[in-house]
Amino acid sequence: MPGPPGDGRDGRDSRDGGFNGGLDGVLDGGREGDPEGGPEEPGTAREFAEARARRPRTRARTRTVAVAGVAAVVALGVGGAVVFSPGDDTGKAASRTQAPGATAPIVKGDLTVNAEVDGTLGYGGSGSVFAQSRDSGADPGGSGGSGGSGGTGGSGGNTPPPAGGGPSSGPQNAPQGNPSHQPAPPSKTPTTTPTPTKSVDKEQKKEDEQYAGQQIFSSLPKVGDVVKQGQTMYEVNGRPVPLFYGPSPLWRALGKGVSNGPDVLLLERNLAALGFGSDLNVDEKFTDGTAAAVKRWQKSLGLPQTGRVDPSAVAVQPGAIRVTALKASIGAPAQGEVAAVSGTGRLVEVKLPVDQQNVAHKGDKVTVELPDGKKTTGTISEIGTVASKDEQGGGMPGQGGGKATVPVTVTLDKPEEAGSLDGAPVRVGFTSQSRRAVLSVPVNALVALAEGGYAVEVVDAAAGTRKLVGVLPGLFANGRVEITGEGLAAGQNVRVPS
Repeated sequence: MPGPPGDGRDGRDSRDGGFNGGLDGVLDGGREGDPEGGPEEPGTAREFAEARARRPRTRARTRTVAVAGVAAVVALGVGGAVVFSPGDDTGKAASRTQAPGATAPIVKGDLTVNAEVDGTLGYGGSGSVFAQSRDSGADPGGSGGSGGSGGTGGSGGNTPPPAGGGPSSGPQNAPQGNPSHQPAPPSKTPTTTPTPTKSVDKEQKKEDEQYAGQQIFSSLPKVGDVVKQGQTMYEVNGRPVPLFYGPSPLWRALGKGVSNGPDVLLLERNLAALGFGSDLNVDEKFTDGTAAAVKRWQKSLGLPQTGRVDPSAVAVQPGAIRVTALKASIGAPAQGEVAAVSGTGRLVEVKLPVDQQNVAHKGDKVTVELPDGKKTTGTISEIGTVASKDEQGGGMPGQGGGKATVPVTVTLDKPEEAGSLDGAPVRVGFTSQSRRAVLSVPVNALVALAEGGYAVEVVDAAAGTRKLVGVLPGLFANGRVEITGEGLAAGQNVRVPS
């Protein structure tokens, strides 16, 4: 007979209901026509009646336990089933015998979580190349002359003496304190202004002839051309105009007699880099060594060897350039913008949402998925500090519906892997979290335990054994999960759903 509530018997029935229910079923079968059950023994009719009265409640309890057991198995998800041992008060789980299925190794390595953002592949930087006008001022150092003509002073005596301390252009008078009060006798060898050498005159005449008349573009680069230091950017009247590296164009003619300046340093650095400055002291002073280096460079280009560099003789850019668009035409006057250019490095420009800017740090590595599906790596080279609305990120134009973004520039580690496309959409993966040198398994190798927590089923094919090992999951990334657990090591195999 069941005891009253709280006497302990109901609790015992509930805990062992599966076994009691099974026992009741056996009793029912023997006592309701089971051929092997035997006849009812005398003196047990009352007990039998009481057993029948209890039967519905016992069957209900049995069904409840069975359903609860199915629910516990379903709760495990993929990866295995866990059951509780009857009457086991410790609550420990044991693996149910199953087919081995597929296995995967435990791997030791790095795990990273990437935040993927759209980007645009292109070439770094942008700018323009302009044709400079010829310096209309007087030649530095008098173009090899003395600053006067025939020793006459040339400009009313106001012209400063030529570099190098040439003689003055008038006769010398006696000093005021001469005791004889007589003019000093004229010199037997009158002083005259040195005349330029014939070779300098000849070279200067050639240059003047080249600059005479209208100056037109006679040759231009093509879109996509890459121009490097010392190479011809364009031609004017058949005269090559090479590319020099520097922060800004020349603004004056450079030759002997010019004052010191950063433009002289720019010239000397380029001459030295191109191999014409073997005896050149690279500084801001234009010396005889500078003039000699200029003449060697001019000779290599087939230009008159004047030792003088006009601003129109070179195009200056910070580095190697790639032509992205032509702005001039052959035969047009050689002035104004010649071409739009970019750098030669392959870059990816990203508009990173402000709420994700914490994933970007200068110098960090990123992954770049190219249009063909291949992946390459890059380095964050620049992060903007001013946020702006991305009108293409959602919302109607002009209504402020776009997300606020900051510009991020990524330099590709292997530009050759990006192909030759001038521009293309890409996907950039920024590392938001990472764990180094950790054990990991496929996510679906995790087994959820009914008593809480997780495990993996370690399979030893050689020994023919399998066991559940409790684990503590860590970082989830790219279909894998970091795990820590007693006795686990890289190379062990764990069961995964087949």
